[in-house]
Amino acid sequence: MKHTIVIPDRVATTLRYHLFQNAVEQGAFLFASARQTERELTLTAEDFYLVPKDGWEVQMEVYLQMKDSERGKIMKLARDKNLCAIDCHSHPDSGEDVWFSPSDVAGITEFAQYANWKLSGKPFAALVWGEDSIDGVVWRDAFERALPLAEVQFVGAATKTLIPTGSWFSAPKGKHRFEIYE
Repeated sequence: MKHTIVIPDRVATTLRYHLFQNAVEQGAFLFASARQTERELTLTAEDFYLVPKDGWEVQMEVYLQMKDSERGKIMKLARDKNLCAIDCHSHPDSGEDVWFSPSDVAGITEFAQYANWKLSGKPFAALVWGEDSIDGVVWRDAFERALPLAEVQFVGAATKTLIPTGSWFSAPKGKHRFEIYE
């Protein structure tokens, strides 16, 4: 099955400004409607939430840890809107080769199970944003494992499509400054 995320330009512009406001990792959530056919699941961003500075337990250049109260608030927003949640965070200075770090994989996998419970099985996705690249995964149905995201479409006057780097499913290539923090 093909998995696609569609983000209107107006949302993407606000999100990108928030995610890359400085050299520290930032986070946000998209709230999306889901359309599923036999061959494709499309999540279309309808609204967003920018995680404020006081929403983090830890916020560093290479690591984020959200407060439990913030997690609950975000899931309540998604549930009240009857929409899916898409976890977004930035990796500043990653350019064209953004990838999920091992700590991202662990934390997001755990959060996906929480989203599954809180949102009654609605699909959940996660995106990591680089300045010129993106990577992402989707959970759906039984939430047994992350599934590849085929593309992210930015729609407005014109449509721009980014193909995820696929890092969740392969070892990172080249030099990266992101490491595991416990």
